[in-house]
Amino acid sequence: MDQKVIQALHIYVLIIMNTGFMVHVLLLPNILTASQRDAWISVIISVVPCFVWTLFIFYIYKKLDKEDIISFLKKWSTPFVTYIFTIAFGLYFIINAFITVKFTVIWAKANYTHDIPNIVVVSLFTFICIFASYKGIRTISTLALLFLPVVTFFGIFVGLGNTSNKNYELLFPIFESGYSNTLNGILYTSAGYLEIIVFLFLTPYLKNKLKAKWLLLVGIILIMLTLGPLMGAIAEFGSVEAVKMRNPAYEQWKLLRFGYYITRLDFLSIFQWLSGAMIRISLCLFIGYKLISNSKHQKWILLSLYLLIVIGTLIHWDATSFFNLIYKYFFPISSLFLLSAAIILLILIFIKGKGKGETL
Repeated sequence: MDQKVIQALHIYVLIIMNTGFMVHVLLLPNILTASQRDAWISVIISVVPCFVWTLFIFYIYKKLDKEDIISFLKKWSTPFVTYIFTIAFGLYFIINAFITVKFTVIWAKANYTHDIPNIVVVSLFTFICIFASYKGIRTISTLALLFLPVVTFFGIFVGLGNTSNKNYELLFPIFESGYSNTLNGILYTSAGYLEIIVFLFLTPYLKNKLKAKWLLLVGIILIMLTLGPLMGAIAEFGSVEAVKMRNPAYEQWKLLRFGYYITRLDFLSIFQWLSGAMIRISLCLFIGYKLISNSKHQKWILLSLYLLIVIGTLIHWDATSFFNLIYKYFFPISSLFLLSAAIILLILIFIKGKGKGETL
C-alpha cells in the first residue's frame, strides 16, 4: 500500500458516496423503525457524537502518520492481534458489500426488474463493480468524483420538487411515546457515522494530508443526507406509513411531478441508487481484497470474493427476514466492532508513544 495515487478530495468524496449511501439508503428505514416519528430528533441529537467520533478518528489518523493500519499493528501488537484485526475487517467489508448487493437486488426487483431473472441483474451489476475494484482506488475515487455532482443535483431536485407535498406538522408531536425511541434511533444513526473509520484504510494511497475541518464538513453532509430524506418521508407520508417503507428516500421520487404532463420521474432514482451502490461495493471489496491478499498479483482472490457474493445474493432469502437481520444484528454488532477496533488502535498508539518516550 505504498502507491500514492489519490488526493484528499478523493477521500472526502469517497466517504460521502460510500457512507452517504449507507445512511441515505440502508440506515434510513432502520432509524424510522427504531424511533418512528422522533427519528428526526435522533438524527439532530446525533450531531454531537458524530463530531466527537470524527475528531477521534482524525486523532488516530494523525498519530498513524499515513502508516498502513496492518503495518502499524505488526510493529506494535502481537501477530495474533494483527491476524484477528485483518480477518475481522476483511469480513466486515465483504459483508457490507454483500448487504449492498442484496439490498439493491431487492429494490430493483420490487420496482423495475420484475420480469428479469435475478442472475442477469446481479451479474451485470457486479461486472461493473468488478471492473472498478480491479482497476483500483484511483478509478473508484475518480468515478465517485464524477457521480457526486449528478447525485447531489438529483437529491436537491427531488427535495425541492416535493415541497408542495410536504406537511411539516406531521413531524409533531415529539416524544409522544417517551424518550426511549429517540435513544434507540441515536444508536442506529451513530452506526452510520462510525463508518468514517474506513478512511484509515485509504490514507496509504494519499498524496497530501487530510484536514479536520473538511472531515467535519463531510460529517455535516452525512447528517444532512440522513435528516433531509427522513424528515421528507414523515412530512410526505406520515410517520406510520414512513415506518412501513423499506426505501423511504426513493419512495419520494414517486410523488414528484414536473408540470401537468410529466408525472413519472422516479426513473432518475435508478442512477442515484446504482452509482452509490457501485462505489460502495467496489470500494468495500477493494479494501477487503487488499486485507486478505498479500500480493497484487492475486487477482483471482478478488474475483472469488465477487463470485461468493453473487452466489450468496442468488440464494433465496425473503426480504422481511433480510431486513430483520440487518436491523437486529448487523448494525448493532458492526457498531460495537468499529468502536472496539478504534479503542484498540488508540491503546496501541499510546503504547507506541511510550515506546518512543513521547508524550502523546
